[in-house]
Amino acid sequence: MELLERQDHLDELARQLREAEAGRGRIAFVGGEAGAGKSALVEKFAGSMRPHVRVVWGTCDALQTPRTLGPIHEVAAALAVASPDAAHGEQRPEFFARLVKTLAQPGHATVVVLEDLHWADEATLDFVHYLGRRIQRTRCLLVGTYRDDQLATIHPLRRVLGEISGQHVARLRIAALSPAAVTQLAESAHRDAVRIYELTDGNAFFVRELLTAPVDTIPESARDAVLARFMQCSPAARELAELVSVSPGRTRLWLAKALLGRMQRAADEGIERGLLRQDDESIAYRHELGRLAVESTLSSARSQELHQRILDALVEHGADLSQLVHHARLAANVGAIVEFAPRAALQASQLGAHAEAAAHFAAALRHADEVPPAMRARWFEAHAWECHLTNQAQPAIASGEQARALYRDLSDVEAQGRVARVLARVHWQLGRRLDAYRAATEAITLLEGLAPGHEMAMAYGTRAMLAMLAGRVEEAIEYGERSLELGRRLNDPEPQVQALNTIGSARLGSGDKSGFALIEQALSLGIEHGLHDATGRAFSNLTTCAILHFELPRAEGYLRRGLTYCEEHEIYTHAYYLRAYESRLELLRGRWSDAANLATQLLGIFVLTTNQRIPALITLALVRARRGDPGAEALLDEALSLALPTAELQRIGRVAAARAELAWYRGDLDVVAHEVAVGLEVARGHRDPGICGELAYWESRARSRITIDHGIAEPYRLMIEGDWRGAALEWEKLGMPYERALALADGPEEALRDSLSILEKLGAGPLAAIVRQRLRDRGVTGIPRGPRASTRSNPAGLTAREVHVLRLLVGGHTNAELARRLHLSAKTVDHHVSSILEKLEVRSRTEAVAAAFGLGIVKSAGNGS
Repeated sequence: MELLERQDHLDELARQLREAEAGRGRIAFVGGEAGAGKSALVEKFAGSMRPHVRVVWGTCDALQTPRTLGPIHEVAAALAVASPDAAHGEQRPEFFARLVKTLAQPGHATVVVLEDLHWADEATLDFVHYLGRRIQRTRCLLVGTYRDDQLATIHPLRRVLGEISGQHVARLRIAALSPAAVTQLAESAHRDAVRIYELTDGNAFFVRELLTAPVDTIPESARDAVLARFMQCSPAARELAELVSVSPGRTRLWLAKALLGRMQRAADEGIERGLLRQDDESIAYRHELGRLAVESTLSSARSQELHQRILDALVEHGADLSQLVHHARLAANVGAIVEFAPRAALQASQLGAHAEAAAHFAAALRHADEVPPAMRARWFEAHAWECHLTNQAQPAIASGEQARALYRDLSDVEAQGRVARVLARVHWQLGRRLDAYRAATEAITLLEGLAPGHEMAMAYGTRAMLAMLAGRVEEAIEYGERSLELGRRLNDPEPQVQALNTIGSARLGSGDKSGFALIEQALSLGIEHGLHDATGRAFSNLTTCAILHFELPRAEGYLRRGLTYCEEHEIYTHAYYLRAYESRLELLRGRWSDAANLATQLLGIFVLTTNQRIPALITLALVRARRGDPGAEALLDEALSLALPTAELQRIGRVAAARAELAWYRGDLDVVAHEVAVGLEVARGHRDPGICGELAYWESRARSRITIDHGIAEPYRLMIEGDWRGAALEWEKLGMPYERALALADGPEEALRDSLSILEKLGAGPLAAIVRQRLRDRGVTGIPRGPRASTRSNPAGLTAREVHVLRLLVGGHTNAELARRLHLSAKTVDHHVSSILEKLEVRSRTEAVAAAFGLGIVKSAGNGS
């Protein structure tokens, strides 16, 4: 069938390939609803390749727990790149690096097609992310297809799509066929075009199925069209179609032959009837919707029978463990689930695929009663740990408690202590200070009765970590040194890494910058020994401590390295924490739109723990407060309710300072003093220069005289002492424009004008209004007016017309539709859209929509009417 309305997409893919052939690798994401014609487009493009361009394919399968790196192994095999050998300790980054090196070799350009990324496992998405950051140095065009109509807001692919951007990335959306295209196809087949369009709404797959079905059997829906073809097949072809329907993706020919014997005639029939397609190695449905339609006709008994037959053949053949678990679950074969799911989980964990590991352990635990208590306890413990690493805190707590109870019944004291230590970590993530402290104390109490070993050293390290976070520096260093000494005596790297990390963080928290060297030592040891969690924590602490000390370039370096490491190894408990502090870093740098977008994405898409959520809430609240937008108070109310139970200055102090700042903009000095008092109460005995300095500064705004702690950060001390010029210079050196403007606001006319200039660029309405009033009070004339009221009503300085256009963009309208709807010329609409992108500091309509939600410009994805 002719491929209509796709030439622009083919031309764009060809353009991207030319760039790749010139050594400037490119990525093309091809999205669309199921049946839109993504695969047909890519197959057409691949079929047009010149001989010197090689094309390799990798397919993501709709397994309940996807195969770890399944499609990437297919690509590697096609490129003659050996798969990673977990038994010999090769990690995913090394394997990824070998693949990228192959794609960067001079000579032939390579088109890598990854189909159905919406079904990809986390490790495969990590590869896409990894290659996306390096592809410009290769001769590769990566084409990734995905269904955008089934992509939930929390789908991992959304994160990858959002984080890979730039001129080297093309995003192609395959729209439904227009009525004109459907009419053209229908008329050539002598069919009723109106009826075809009514049934299909332009879905290319449905159109094709309807147009190729017999005229006298036109179904009421496209599903019926598929089943009509299916029922017209011979018994042998139907049996093959049923077999293939229960195998997501492609069914290997050896498997079909093993189960059905001579099946080529049946395959040919299925192909002739438009149901199936076949290559040298596998057979599959022409479209996933066809597979689902046939699968839906199977009775439960028939489905289980087929899955069991496939399972038996795969076991005999020695297939991937994830495939075995998938078919074992759907065959309801408890024995096979119990046998293969834990093995698949361990394999995934070794490969750094911790999300898959957690899913496999969860599958095994559904049948935990089938195994002895000791094995059941180990499964619960392993599931708790994998959930901890992947930021699934509540399941981690539930499985950890189950494991602890089982170990108690088994009188396994060491295991009880080990699980208690993990529970302490997870309780802390959830902001449950008392529960965390009780679990850490229990771990030490249990383990101190045993011979000193790894678990004792780790328990001391956990107690040190909690003390450090609570600001009890001496206690943190005491228990940290116990852990470090025991770890060194045992020649055990993990407790050493944790202890060095904690001791260094404790020093930094008290203003001693020698702590950076200790955490960097911990980081090196963690990477050297492949300690994923400990390494992720080191990156987290280095980043947050650098931000707390206002060393922003240093923080940026740690942040980028940390995010790459944590996302490659699926350590999301640290990755999301880093993301939350990335939003604060952007706030401090004056990149408020980026800060708000990051915070909004985290709060709206991801399931965050308490200690990840608090910094994101503060960032978004401060952007809104400083721009004079509504919603800041509600965000800070939530942040305070989450922060108070932690009893930690890092949480409560930041919230209190933000709440005091908001009250100051409103001129309510009594509330400023009250909010500051909440933070200072927690700050007693702490020596954190940044947080204590910020609290002291806002206290000085509310009280005429305060006692200055000379351990606070220097810019804050200078501001409190009235040295606005010295403070402004310090803030300028640190690269923090808003704080610089705040210092200049206490100076004479020239300083006030400089402050106002900075604030206008930031869009900081409330402080700009205060500065203008101070200039007026000095009798200054010719003060810049600032944005008009309609522009001040939104955080990006948009006019009322631009806000209206942006709301229509949120509704998905094209520029042509906007022009018709607003009775404007296309050129005028283009001008409005360009102005919106510039003011929002974004590069595309998609990013503009995200910014609109992030900054509160629009509240819901309506059509703007």
